[in-house]
Amino acid sequence: MLHSSDIGQHYVRLHDSEMNIGNADSSVTGALMYGSERSVSWYLMKLQYVPQTCDSDINCVIKYESDYGYIELDKHYISFNELYFICAYSNYTVVEREYFTEILEEISSCSNGFILDSSPPTKGEVHVHNHRGFITNPQHVIVTWTGFHDNIDATVFGFPEKLHYFSIRTGKKCHVTSNLNFVHTCFYLCEIMINFKM
Repeated sequence: MLHSSDIGQHYVRLHDSEMNIGNADSSVTGALMYGSERSVSWYLMKLQYVPQTCDSDINCVIKYESDYGYIELDKHYISFNELYFICAYSNYTVVEREYFTEILEEISSCSNGFILDSSPPTKGEVHVHNHRGFITNPQHVIVTWTGFHDNIDATVFGFPEKLHYFSIRTGKKCHVTSNLNFVHTCFYLCEIMINFKM
């Protein structure tokens, strides 16, 4: 267990890959490397900072305590379509192992933020660029879209558009579930390079 907690440079990747947007069915949890075997104070915050105390801080929604490195938040305290941060604090801690003493540095950190979205984006239109209704090069298809507006703004997480991402699927017919097994995730403009097998 001790060796598995030493992920080094991958910690940044783990932190940057956390989920930012959830839905009504999403569980909201926080996890902290080196958070077990020590007391951790967890804060659900409206702004991204670790408070001195939760009781007197207007941006602190609720405080939790744990000694096992993760917490699941009660969604009763979370409003839809609002930006929140999970923050954690733990003092410098000394852990006595069987053959050595481990020193755990102070932790004071916040997540990148999250939003629980109450509804999917509004309907939009997808355009497949063609010449008089025909795709002239089936290996190179350009797809663009308009619409698909959402009630939250993903740019607060650093994404280039208001929506986090788009997924598209190709198939032989519209509105039919027998689509080809190809899904591509992209931002506003996609150039799809595929070989169609029809």
